[in-house]
Amino acid sequence: MTAPDKRNLCVVLQQVDRSNWCFVRRQLVGGKLTFASRIATARPFKPACALAMAAAETEGLRLVFGQTGKPPRKFDPQNDTREPHP
Repeated sequence: MTAPDKRNLCVVLQQVDRSNWCFVRRQLVGGKLTFASRIATARPFKPACALAMAAAETEGLRLVFGQTGKPPRKFDPQNDTREPHP
């Protein structure tokens, strides 16, 4: 089995519930992001955000923001480092 192409991988900072976030690797397959592997379990937003940014930078992957009820989008460090309010 070959390793996935890094161009098709990203780190997703994903909202688990109202106040907890996790981050996972997702792979683009057929135009859709599908689960590839978990990086960390759920935790409050600030530590999850900092760790997700570090993981994406270390692995050389894009960081994607996935808020509940909204489509995933590219992470914007200027606006997405503050915890979003529902």
